[in-house]
Amino acid sequence: MASSFRLRRFSSPHILKQIARPLLLRFFHPHRAFFTARGVALNPSVEVDYDAIAEALMRPGEDTPEKLLDALYFVDELSAPEMYEDLLELARTNDVRLAATPDLSCADLAVRIWLDNADALQRYHAERFAVRTKRFEYYPSIADSIPRFRLPADSILQSLQDDLNVYFETQKKGRGTRVFVFPRDDIVWFLIRHGERIRREGALDGEKSSGIFYRPEKFDVAIYDPALCELAIHAETKGEKRAYCTMFGKHIFRNPGLFDVETNAKFTLMPILALGPQSLACADVEGMERVRLVELQWRHDISRYFVEIQKSDDVFAALAEIARAIPRNVDLLKAVFKIKFNGSDRERRVAIKPPNAAVFERDSDSPLVHEWLARRGFTLRLVPVVGNVS
Repeated sequence: MASSFRLRRFSSPHILKQIARPLLLRFFHPHRAFFTARGVALNPSVEVDYDAIAEALMRPGEDTPEKLLDALYFVDELSAPEMYEDLLELARTNDVRLAATPDLSCADLAVRIWLDNADALQRYHAERFAVRTKRFEYYPSIADSIPRFRLPADSILQSLQDDLNVYFETQKKGRGTRVFVFPRDDIVWFLIRHGERIRREGALDGEKSSGIFYRPEKFDVAIYDPALCELAIHAETKGEKRAYCTMFGKHIFRNPGLFDVETNAKFTLMPILALGPQSLACADVEGMERVRLVELQWRHDISRYFVEIQKSDDVFAALAEIARAIPRNVDLLKAVFKIKFNGSDRERRVAIKPPNAAVFERDSDSPLVHEWLARRGFTLRLVPVVGNVS
């Protein structure tokens, strides 16, 4: 079964002509049977028919090789001119030899990297397009001591991918899972690329009505903090979050029950009740200038479901102005803060929703925000002692 997708650049004869002719023929050579069946000749001695190639690429069918679809997808996504410098650095760091071809277009460069090191191009795509996640749920370790962490070997990643393939297949999301590892400062990002359930849509082929079906691509994120032995996960379903906790524990730490998927409480909003405006103090957190509470939600402890949402540029000041206080017998559901960071011209929003969810406007803010949350008592757990488990 072939996937259907829209190419941004490769469906244009103009863009195809920007790729050096020998490079284009080399790129399509493994799939010449596909093009021959559509009346497209890929013969070095024959003039390239760019219009015919573009026409063929606009209409992938069930006979389209999956490897061609992969190649087209990644190269097409990464052929934009603004990516040239990044691609050039990617080629250099992955020993893609470019000396013989000094005048390369961006499309040339993407094709060259794909031909010499397709995995490097897929990793770059994963990092560039998937690390936009802002909402995470946190899963702590239930162990008494923190296991020693090492970056997983390729064999371990393969075993993890195999198990995830089995899981996603049972969820009707297909196989083809890939896990990319990106160490960042003191934490490690795992980007999990997998399929979604098949989608079917109506389509027009000329004047005829037809249908297309395809499996969308999805990226989930798991961030491991070795200092806390904690897994922060961005995924759509509860089942996926549980699967990641279990399988990361099983394959990376040899303990499928390492991460708490039951209670998993990380945050509390009680400091807002206990300390009032003092809960927003941040002078002891280097890199933060000020914090404002701009939204607070609470549920009353009565027989009926009754939720209040207070929004203001300063919730504490607004409540004081109308001579009202936060009720003491309520369950605080969500708080939204605006935080001014050093060197930033504008404040950025951070939302905390107990027991374990946080939403960041910018993921790079999370280390400072977590430090502030811990200092003010918004974080429940203490850091366990580092043990000798290897």
